[in-house]
Amino acid sequence: MTRKAVILGAEGLIGTYVRAELLEQGWEVVGVARRKPVLEHPRYTGVSVDLLDREAAVSALAAHPDVTHVFYSGFAWTSTKAEECEVNLAMLANGIEAVEAASDRLEHVCLFEGGKWYGCHIGPFKTPAYEDDPRVMPPIFYYDQEDYLRRRQRDGARWTWSALRPEGVGGVAVGTPQNFLMVLVIYASIAKELGIPLRFPGAPECRDALYEMTDARLLARAAVHTSTTEACHNEAFNVTNGDSFRWGQMFPYVASLLKMEYAGTHTMSLVEMMADKDDLWDQMVDKYGLARNGLSDLVFWQAGDNIFNQTWDNLRSTIKLRKTGFHDCIDSREMVRDVVQRMIDLRIIPAP
Repeated sequence: MTRKAVILGAEGLIGTYVRAELLEQGWEVVGVARRKPVLEHPRYTGVSVDLLDREAAVSALAAHPDVTHVFYSGFAWTSTKAEECEVNLAMLANGIEAVEAASDRLEHVCLFEGGKWYGCHIGPFKTPAYEDDPRVMPPIFYYDQEDYLRRRQRDGARWTWSALRPEGVGGVAVGTPQNFLMVLVIYASIAKELGIPLRFPGAPECRDALYEMTDARLLARAAVHTSTTEACHNEAFNVTNGDSFRWGQMFPYVASLLKMEYAGTHTMSLVEMMADKDDLWDQMVDKYGLARNGLSDLVFWQAGDNIFNQTWDNLRSTIKLRKTGFHDCIDSREMVRDVVQRMIDLRIIPAP
């Protein structure tokens, strides 16, 4: 039986990599996003719709009565955490219920969560974190979303679910500026253009703390695994690259990839210090023949300030996922190298 997936949030960082993995494995894919679709593929259909508009979502997905799987990677920024819970829960519920209204073949829903489940954005937390650790103080919209899936199943939904909790997803996607690995690389490229060395901009304690990331390609493979492996159904799983590092080690490595000097730590706010760099970036686009992306389409400086000022270890156990048969791993340096090369290939940054 042909598997057909709907990706809710198909144009974001995670969604684009899940889409690529599913198409590589022969799935039929419907991608839902607010942005207009750009990918052309014989097994891909792009749908432009706002998931906050329930009626529009139902209408847009009515043409797909044979969907078997849903992958939810949508996200909406709001001004408060409480509103963030309300809006992101509504998007998930509207998307799933629109699929259900069209298809009676839905088997599984895969939800992408993240390290905020453990309160890593609030302050120091128990490490390594395990999937069954007690929840921290809400509001955290991941809790609302997973509770919705659990409640729906208790109420008789025929589909199963899984939830994945990556940390620091690494990949390349334009229009998803909260991708802090791209923030790092573009910050470094601007520093190089100005003729100054790369410096770690965050707190010294963050520079020396342990951190881990999740390659977007590995995350996509894990999503397919949990969605098609019975032992994974109705469970949540941590998923990371399998190693850890310190930013004080990774920044010099990025500098070496870009063939520039690294000069240690200089704590500063990227939001403040990069606020005047849009014109410089436009000049770099013209000078090096880069793709015409505005700086705001590529980076959200606050994402860098947030991650580079976490002064505590940020680690979790992935044993639970490994026990289900998923053993993929990648050296985080290889991930960073591949991201830099991909950004060069797409003419997002100049070649060294």
